[in-house]
Amino acid sequence: MRKILILGILFSFYGNLFAQQEVRIPFSAAISAHIVKYNQRIDDAYQEKDLERAEFLFDSLVTNHLNGTYMDNFSVNPLKGEPIKLRDYEKHLFLITSAAWCVPGIGEIPALNDLADRFHDQIDFVVLFWDTKENLKEKVKEYSENIQLVYVNEKTNQDSYIINKLKHALGFPMTYFMDEEKKLLNIQKVVTHHSSETLTNSYTIHFNSLSKGVSLLIADLDAKGLLDKDEETELTEEKKNEKTDERDADGRTEEERRIDEEYERYKREKDSLNSQKDNN
Repeated sequence: MRKILILGILFSFYGNLFAQQEVRIPFSAAISAHIVKYNQRIDDAYQEKDLERAEFLFDSLVTNHLNGTYMDNFSVNPLKGEPIKLRDYEKHLFLITSAAWCVPGIGEIPALNDLADRFHDQIDFVVLFWDTKENLKEKVKEYSENIQLVYVNEKTNQDSYIINKLKHALGFPMTYFMDEEKKLLNIQKVVTHHSSETLTNSYTIHFNSLSKGVSLLIADLDAKGLLDKDEETELTEEKKNEKTDERDADGRTEEERRIDEEYERYKREKDSLNSQKDNN
């Protein structure tokens, strides 16, 4: 009788212990379980031109089924060096999936560059191109050195299952926010706007959208006590010191003027390079 009682106590103890352990659901398993029904419903929404419902369906899929899953540990290729596993990135991860033929908003990359320059000590910023090495080389100069550009060629990658889910199930460009263990905190579509939008407006639109993901990652770092006190103080001071700049005769702030000037310099340099190529 005593043995039965002891066995019962042990069984109860270990049963509770295992119940308390988190079940880690892979992203690929979660998306596979729900993508068919999601595609059927979102196709209906688009056919009815109900964009609000389509947005609702995407948010519901992410919130109810994908957030909290763990991204599969697939390989990506840098321009130089050996392939990298996703979990080799040790910090919280800000991951954008794209392709060389995708045309970003005129202010998207400048906004991303500014965020990466400011927060790269706390977050790994990675842009993953579904493309070839040759096409990626043409993009390098557009991005900050604090953003890691990598590519996946479906024809040669060994992780075809998860690659198929990431690229084709939700589409791209898409942004994934993950903690240090590659647990998904959120997934967000890259915002789009009309091609006639000015650089200043485009920058503001993209900065506001992308910064929400950065804020989410920083908040998770803070909640886990992973922010150094100095870093935490610096980030707090930055927020305190933010203020509205005076506007010039054109209605632009100092920051907006700086963006416009940088873009004009970029255009002049690009035109000069193109002229040199034509002359050669």
